[in-house]
Amino acid sequence: MTSKTVEAVLFPGIDVRVEHVSDSSDTLEVEPVSTARPGQCPDCRKQARRIHSTYRRALDQRPLGPRRVVVRLRVRRYFCDRKSCSRRTFVEQVPGLSARHRRSSTGLTGWLRSIAVELGGRPAVRLCCPTVTGSGPGPAAQAADGTDDVGPCAAGAGCGRVRLP
Repeated sequence: MTSKTVEAVLFPGIDVRVEHVSDSSDTLEVEPVSTARPGQCPDCRKQARRIHSTYRRALDQRPLGPRRVVVRLRVRRYFCDRKSCSRRTFVEQVPGLSARHRRSSTGLTGWLRSIAVELGGRPAVRLCCPTVTGSGPGPAAQAADGTDDVGPCAAGAGCGRVRLP
């Protein structure tokens, strides 16, 4: 039997290297860093040369069995050196893992969206909410209608579920 690396299991085909994994009874925290080439400015498309800073971004990932997976992705902020560009700095996005202004991975968003499409409405909420406990309404809201601004469900404000349109 062949053993697989953490990168191969959690991030297939994504240019990341896992630096640290923390394991608890209900949560798996993974700390990857991008190994891709420097990003391009989203406005002028000029390839970045200089790093401004780095920071960790917390993303919810698809659950691994009954356990929640949190990705603490280290991303780089770059300078845009083109004088005519209005954007001075920008943050790299890791294709297949992160998107601008999202707190969930693109994998989790796609997974929840496919469940919402297949089951639709309340059955999708009942299935998804216990699975992504602790992640709040963000990922389920993205799956339902592509927005982050969704109110609590009829079960109560503290349940963590969302109201589907």
